[in-house]
Amino acid sequence: PFWEDLPFTDICKVICHDTLHGLHKAFKDHTAQWNINRITPYEIDNRVRRLPKTPGFRHFAGGISKISQWSGREAKDLERIFLPLLCGAQSPEAIMATRAELDFIHHAGWKMLGEDDLKRMLDFNKQFHRYKDAFLQTEECGGRELDHFNIPKLHARHHYPENIRWLGAPYNYSTEITERYHIEVAKKAYKATNRKDYMKQMILWLTRQEKIYLRGLFFRWCENDWM
Repeated sequence: PFWEDLPFTDICKVICHDTLHGLHKAFKDHTAQWNINRITPYEIDNRVRRLPKTPGFRHFAGGISKISQWSGREAKDLERIFLPLLCGAQSPEAIMATRAELDFIHHAGWKMLGEDDLKRMLDFNKQFHRYKDAFLQTEECGGRELDHFNIPKLHARHHYPENIRWLGAPYNYSTEITERYHIEVAKKAYKATNRKDYMKQMILWLTRQEKIYLRGLFFRWCENDWM
């Protein structure tokens, strides 16, 4: 890597950890996929479809193996239902590793974290690495052969507690907050155009939306209700 010979450089301090890509989407791309490969997509989809509909929980009526483009919201919804899907079909070690990672992700999402919480995160990470070898598999197990865990996003979790002490809870600097504005300032603005010379139309639409918002604030201020 380019930073290897740079003196006094710790790349894990240079790169700020991102819970959206480093935890939620990483879980879907790696740990969840390893379990799915082991159990087979067909069996996982059958189990997902059989889950009862529960208020507050997403029901993947069509299963999960056919979803090609995952959003952060969908990855979070998968985390909430994934562990029970493994019951009776995955080894105890793989289940313990999966649970440890989910516990780590859950704690990292808190808006306030103390030293006890950081210690628990370290313990969850250690437990994941203690049992992760259960995911080593061959092609006959339903997925691509896996013979190593040299994955930067897995390594980065060793540095989360230190990063949190430096910068505060990961919630404050997750790209999930800014990516939400892809909908507000890109998708909605594009839909308001006629698809021709759309950049100018998008800028005009966003300018008008901002003026409408500021006008509303002004009227609320006039009515002493702006707070």
